Amino acid sequence: MTAEIIPNKMAKRAKIILSAALFALCTTFAAAEERVATQLTAEVMDYDVETGDFKAQGNVTLKREGVTLTSSYGTANTQTQKARVWDKVHAFGTYNGEELDAYCAQLDADFSVEGGDFIMTGGVNATFGARVLRSDVARLTGQAFSATNVKHFEDKSRRMVLTCSTLTGDYDDQGLRIADGKGNVFVTQEDDQKNSKLWCNSFAYRREQDRLTGTGNAHILVTEKADKKKSTDIRCDTLVYSFKAGSVTASGNARAVQDGRKVSARTLIYYPETGKLEAKGKPTITVDVNAPGPKKAPAKRTPRNGRNSVRKGGK
Repeated sequence: MTAEIIPNKMAKRAKIILSAALFALCTTFAAAEERVATQLTAEVMDYDVETGDFKAQGNVTLKREGVTLTSSYGTANTQTQKARVWDKVHAFGTYNGEELDAYCAQLDADFSVEGGDFIMTGGVNATFGARVLRSDVARLTGQAFSATNVKHFEDKSRRMVLTCSTLTGDYDDQGLRIADGKGNVFVTQEDDQKNSKLWCNSFAYRREQDRLTGTGNAHILVTEKADKKKSTDIRCDTLVYSFKAGSVTASGNARAVQDGRKVSARTLIYYPETGKLEAKGKPTITVDVNAPGPKKAPAKRTPRNGRNSVRKGGK
């Protein structure tokens, strides 16, 4: 049996059918052990009682717990507890105790998964808590997330922004817990004194160790905000940035450029706060003696008569 709900036609009967459809959706479209109310409304809707299929179009709105999805079109099934909305999708509300505000071309939701499973595709622009994500594809499953072709991922609590090909991670009420990125990784981070830029093939962030590890052609550039000419440029195979220790450890063909000198060693340890650089394991230091030094102010000339006078007429 299929019920078609069309506004302005047979209004009284439509309301009855719509109420029955929404009742079925609210009581069936939920986990077996816990009934969760779900509301689906639209300008035009088809509902198949036997299969549990909903088809909706025109100002589609799907509400479940603290999340609201709006779009031009949508489908849902009370048996599988899955839904799809597309065309001008907007997802907003409270998700896992944090504010969610996301836009995309299409969103697939699976409410049978604990905490919900949301897959967003096409021009994803999402904010969840202190994190901002812009990518081609993104997925939120409980407190885990993943994304493809990440154009911008920002963790405001760490003042960190990155881009990469693929990104996975999870978070909790304290913020970002784990993050792993691969492919053309570029990370920027700043504090009140300096800016740091990191390039590598892949990276891993672990809040428990409070560190970020970059591997594969790792390259970090730290620049002082007060004096942009003061910078430290380090390249290596593997780089570990320990935020807690305030140190950067570079290993594997490590080399650095700092204050006109070039340093290479098996391992380099750099302390961004003080600018100190340590070299361990057959270090080599090269200083460019031809590098221009600081300009000296010209010496003042004192006239023979002891006064700053100028002769007139060239005499």
